This record gives sequence, structure tokens and C-alpha cells, in this order.
Amino acid sequence: MTTQNTESIDLTETLRKQLLAYSTSSEIGKITAQAQSIEGVFNGLCLGFKDLAGYDRVMVLGIDSENFCLKPLHSVGFKEEILKDFRAEIHFMAGEYADAIFCNKHILADPVPDSDSFSMLGCKAYIIFPLLKRVMEECWKVKKCQRIDCPCYASENQYCWTNLDAGLATEAASEDDRRHKCIKCEQFKCEGLLFLDLTNHATITGDDVAMMYSIVAHAGLIMESFSAHEALKKTNEKLKTIYEELQKAHRHLKVDLQQASLIQQQLLPSSFPKGLTDVFADYKANLEVGGDYYDCFELENGKIALVVADVSGHGTAAAMMMSMFKIMLKSSPLNAISPAQTLKDINKTLVTEVDSGKFITVFYAIWLKDTRELIYTNAGHNPVPIINKQTEEIELLKSSGLFIGIMPDITIEDKVLHLSGDYRINLYTDGINEAMNGAKEQFGHKRIHELMQNTINQSCKEFIEILLKKVDDFCEGNELADDATILVCDL
Repeated sequence: MTTQNTESIDLTETLRKQLLAYSTSSEIGKITAQAQSIEGVFNGLCLGFKDLAGYDRVMVLGIDSENFCLKPLHSVGFKEEILKDFRAEIHFMAGEYADAIFCNKHILADPVPDSDSFSMLGCKAYIIFPLLKRVMEECWKVKKCQRIDCPCYASENQYCWTNLDAGLATEAASEDDRRHKCIKCEQFKCEGLLFLDLTNHATITGDDVAMMYSIVAHAGLIMESFSAHEALKKTNEKLKTIYEELQKAHRHLKVDLQQASLIQQQLLPSSFPKGLTDVFADYKANLEVGGDYYDCFELENGKIALVVADVSGHGTAAAMMMSMFKIMLKSSPLNAISPAQTLKDINKTLVTEVDSGKFITVFYAIWLKDTRELIYTNAGHNPVPIINKQTEEIELLKSSGLFIGIMPDITIEDKVLHLSGDYRINLYTDGINEAMNGAKEQFGHKRIHELMQNTINQSCKEFIEILLKKVDDFCEGNELADDATILVCDL
């Protein structure tokens, strides 16, 4: 046979082996690609190498991070009892197979030394490959590591645990300590090893190794997809549980708020004193409960108290604050004497006993029908308009001091208004005058005053209904941004 013929035969044989390796790689790739789970990928690898590549015993080993060892996940060709209790240590002095994990390389053991864990399986020679998932972001970036002296800081090597001199941020006392910490890190992307028993197998060629690398890399990508899918499923399950818990909490909260709203409505007057010519009120909470309050109640000797108040903010905390204010107001022994002194006493109690960080604006007046005197004080509330029903002139009862609930000492005073003739007083909170339209324009006080003049001959109820309708039209159907309260009385 000539040299030319020999070279031709060698080339043909080489091409045949390459085509066989490619065909085997392609077929095993198809099997793993069709897997429905990570276990299916493992099963495809094992069966593919056994049936298509002719390996008698194949095994996928996973990393047990708690026990710091390898344990079989899937296998073909092994008797079940042999692998039942099989564990392979992965400490620094373990067999070379540990380097497949921590050095990211395939390991060919031929022959297998007695000290090697795989010798217990009756294995005379083997080759193993690490099963790796991709690193999407380097460990030093994820952990915002500042150890710039670490070999893996800003390194192109994404598989940081493969560098024996790295991991300085772990402050490991030894290589085994470093390995322990690495395999428990979320950036550790080695899932385990693919083990192929070579005891009864022909010599491994470069083409075989290239084919194996291709298959293992392909399997790693598929495993990564399943891991991402499983992580997403778990996240969705957690979100579902959280959503259900939030829904349950929301239902309980809604019931509680409805009950609180009912209680708050009961705190408002259900009827008014008979000593007034006409009186009507309305209250709209921005939420289930609010921080506005109005009242109209009878005092001693036929005196009538008129009050409107507004707690800063709205919601449950404001509602609780307002409930406390009402209780203190209705139980104050100074009610029939001085509105200003009553508010000063309430202020001291709020500042010393509550300290909520909230304040209350209040307009409080006492109407003496017999002498036709209105004694009032305004603690930081918006100016209260009172209109002479004959002349339609409006006077504003302005604030004489700061709101209550923040500072221990406030400066407010009583003022006395002598009313000759018929008057209408309009006590409202800023949820009405600050109602806003789409152009961010406020409804304002002027529109309220003009409407008081234009409806002077209508009842208090009719005036309130017309006013609230105009506010609603002005806001173009948008909900009010704050609680809205109004109390109107004819004196």
C-alpha cells in the first residue's frame, strides 16, 4: 500500500469519526432539547451517552452544599444499591474530580487511584465534565465588592470560584472554607458533574472530548432555562400568596374602615337645636373615614354651640384625632363661657397627652339668641363668611391665632358680633374651597360668597345642595382631594 493510499484511508477515517461525533452530539442535543424538566435533561444526557455514544455507565452528580459533597442525581448502567449511599467529597484534598468543579475543566482519570471516591464503584477509568450555567453578572459587581486586590475584581473570568487565589471578600481561613462559601453563593453556577465510565471504553480522542464539551455546554443552557422558569414559577407562587394575603388584609381593613366610618357618622349630630331659624349640614370623607368635624349643639341657658374643625391630612389617623377632639369639646366645662379658653384647654391636652404630629384648625362659636350675640374664636381655620340677609353684605370671621395640637401655648381670643336682623353663617372646611378642576384651578372662596348672595332666599339645605353640585361640576367629576364639610345656619 502506497503512502498516498495510507494518507487517504487515515483522512477518510478521521472524517468518519468527526461525522460520527457530530451526529452523536446532534442526537443527544435533540434529546436534551426535548426535555420537559431539568431531570429530563439529566435523563437525556445519561441515555444519550449510553445508547448513542456507547458508554456503559453514565451519571449526573449534583452538589450537596450542606454536606459539601457530590451525590448522584440520575444514572444509567449502575445498580441501584451501589449508588444508594454513594457520596464523593469535594474538599481540597479530594480526588481530581473536585478540580472539575473548582477549576472549571474536564478531568480524565486513567487509571483511577484507590483514594479516588469513584474507585468504590469499580471504575478503572473515567472522564467528567462540569455542568455550568451562564454567569449573567460577575460576583464582584453583584456584591459591590471593594476588594480591588482580589484576582477576580474586574476580571474577565466570570466563574470567580475557579480562581484559587480569589474570594478575598469571603475572608476564608482556608481553601476548603472558601469552597464552602462559594458553593452557597448565588453566583456559583456549577450545577454538578457529568460522569462517563471509561472502564470498558476505547481510547478517548480529541474529537470525542470536543463532542462532549459541545453537548455539556448545550445542556447547561437548557438547564439554565429550566432554572429561570422554576425561579419564575416560585416567584409567581410567592406573589400569588402575597396577593391573596393582601386581598384578605384588604377585606379585613375594608370592614374595619366601614365600621369606623359608621362610628364616625354617629359622632356627627343626628338632629339640631330648635333655637335656630334654619340649619343644615353635609359631610363627605375623602376616604372611608376623614378628619373633618362639625357640630351644632345646645348649651345651658338656651345657648347654641356651632363648630367646624379640620385635622391636617385625612384617613384613619385624622379620624381618631377628630374623635378625641369631639369628646374633649363636648365634655369641656368652659363651653358656655369662652370658646377661646375651651380650645386652649383642649390644645394643652392634645400637646401633652397625644403628640400625634397633627394639628387641627377650628372655628368655634356660641350663639346667644336672646341677646343676638355671636361669641366666636377662629384657631387657624379659613375665614367664615356671615351674610346679612337683608343687605347681602358679607363679613369674614377671620382667624385670631394658630391652629391647635402642636404648641403648648397658643394665642387666640374671643370676639363678639352683635347681629341686628337676619343672618346666615356658613362654616366649611377647605375641602370645598380648595376643590380643583383639570386646569389645577381651585373653586375658591369667592364663588362660595357669590352663591350665598344669589341663594339668600333659599333654605340652608337648598344652598348646600346647589353649592355641592357646583363644586362637583367645577371638578368635572373628579373626586375631591380632601374631606369636605359644611354647616350652614340662619341666625
